[in-house]
Amino acid sequence: MDICEEKVVSRWTMKQEILENLDKEELKESAHPEDYMREIVDSLVPVYNAELIDMACHYSGEEYWDIWLNNEFGGETPLDILRGNIFALYHNFAIEVLREIEEEE
Repeated sequence: MDICEEKVVSRWTMKQEILENLDKEELKESAHPEDYMREIVDSLVPVYNAELIDMACHYSGEEYWDIWLNNEFGGETPLDILRGNIFALYHNFAIEVLREIEEEE
């Protein structure tokens, strides 16, 4: 039997994940930085359903209910809706990271 690991997913941890996967040189060379960030976000959304649900369950932040109740991309199944909402959350944080990087320069 698998034991659920205690972990916390938050705005900060998600932004750190984005930063860890970000190549600033590639971002600078990119003609469309938003598209580059979207690729990163796409790679961070859990592929497996159990990991997706686990991530949503362990999210700690004001957006918690948005993950469960919104339907950002018009998903037809509960898992599609959840996946879309987590993608949207990551995307919002990625845009924040992008703006922060632009302000630093």
